[in-house]
Amino acid sequence: MTSAESKTDSSALALKMHRLQRWLNVSELPATAVSYYLDHPFVTVTVDPASDARAASLNRNRVCVCSGQGMDAAEFLKIVALFEAHGVSRFFVWLSPGPQIDVIRAWLATVGAVKVTWTRYPTLVFSGSQRVQSVPHPEVRELGCDEMERVTPELAMDNYIRAAGRRRFHHYAAFDAGQLIATAALACFEGIGYLTYAHTAEPFRRRGAQSALIAARVQKAQNLGCTLIVSQTLTMLKDSYANLQRAGFEEVYEQEVYECAASRRAPS
Repeated sequence: MTSAESKTDSSALALKMHRLQRWLNVSELPATAVSYYLDHPFVTVTVDPASDARAASLNRNRVCVCSGQGMDAAEFLKIVALFEAHGVSRFFVWLSPGPQIDVIRAWLATVGAVKVTWTRYPTLVFSGSQRVQSVPHPEVRELGCDEMERVTPELAMDNYIRAAGRRRFHHYAAFDAGQLIATAALACFEGIGYLTYAHTAEPFRRRGAQSALIAARVQKAQNLGCTLIVSQTLTMLKDSYANLQRAGFEEVYEQEVYECAASRRAPS
């Protein structure tokens, strides 16, 4: 058990992150996507027939389950049918820690869901045990709304651009000799400072831009009085994972991700 795990209840954090993700959906989802069951405290369903990516992190057809309390097997099957009704042949279930996790795993098995094993999806918390040092180069600063027009799709994630001007978002950029080379955002929600939307232009990777952006956003979150500073990544993104660990972030829990494909489900 890491020191972050010992100080942070994984189920409680997972529930906070679930609420955070619902809040983020307001700016993240395009017009083709629809969210369901937003009145349910533990489950969020997003359906987007226009999204067909094979990678879970890029596919917007997903069921995010935290705890699963209040949901039964019949309701779970209704969720599966919802995707079928929209003609979606593949969706992903993102399962966070909670008291019903074993029950939900069993339901997933009944519909032929397969756990994604080629990468892990950790949630990391800034431990506070290691002071983040400011990185002098490249230059990093927060962007004003009037500067966001400088940010092109090659320089930022789509969600970074969609969140421009939204309250409680802080958009940062890194510059090399005045040229914008990397972007990342800080979202503040219910005392959480969430580091997200990190992207570096291809020619400028591995030059310290994201380390500098992490340091700047951690400092901003601390200045704003955030009680938790959190980020999420994939372990296959080795540089991203290593940058967070070097900056004092420790893994608290892993989201289990399952692929549900119509071709694997037994006939009704």
